[in-house]
Amino acid sequence: MSPQIFLCQDLQKLKNERNSIIKNVQENGYALIRGLYHAEEIRQKLSKVFEYSNQHSHRASQGVAPEDIRKNISKWSIGGTSTSQTGIFRFMLTIYNPLFEQDIFGLHPIFKKLIAIRDTLGDRNLLSDDVLLPTHFNACRIQVYPAGGGFMSAHVDSRAVTNFHELKEDSKTYIQLVLLLTQKGLDYTSGGAFVKTDSGLVDSEANSLSGDILVYDGATNHGVSDIDPQLSFEEKNLRGRAVALATIYNKT
Repeated sequence: MSPQIFLCQDLQKLKNERNSIIKNVQENGYALIRGLYHAEEIRQKLSKVFEYSNQHSHRASQGVAPEDIRKNISKWSIGGTSTSQTGIFRFMLTIYNPLFEQDIFGLHPIFKKLIAIRDTLGDRNLLSDDVLLPTHFNACRIQVYPAGGGFMSAHVDSRAVTNFHELKEDSKTYIQLVLLLTQKGLDYTSGGAFVKTDSGLVDSEANSLSGDILVYDGATNHGVSDIDPQLSFEEKNLRGRAVALATIYNKT
């Protein structure tokens, strides 16, 4: 089976396609879902994200405590040292926007839907913050991979898988969703998401649109190749690739 785009207009259609989507991910490392978000709505929110990114100062890669990311903050993620991702090299800006904090981008409805999509694919009840707290929460965040070389090295989501299994849910299906806010060929020209397979790297964003969702699982070896390295990085003029995620974190 080749990776394919699954057209799903609502959660019921998604539920009907669940087994096919999961099988596609297991066989190819990823799947792509289209139709659950409208590109126009996503791109409207995207402009607010870049406006914020270019007008605010950001915390350094190190020195951010676990309780800090449960607030609306932004931090650089540069290099290979991190509390939860040591050894995964990257260059990106991470903007945390938890659902129990102010909705500064108007993205909370989009994050809530992303959580519902995640748990529908996981074939389980909704793991909202009301269910997860006080030990865990949904780390709703945006990752900006800036033009001028934003990237993330190949990795599997081992820490996120560990956090999920701590919940002792009946469903053991770990699902990672990446909501594409930007569009390759429109917001940036080179680089982007890839999946590492035995036969080489696969461009997992090929033919994707703003509002599409990349689906990975705990076995997917994936990353982000350099975003527009032919351009100069400009800290106060960030542009490039941006995605939204809602991953289960523990509070320690």
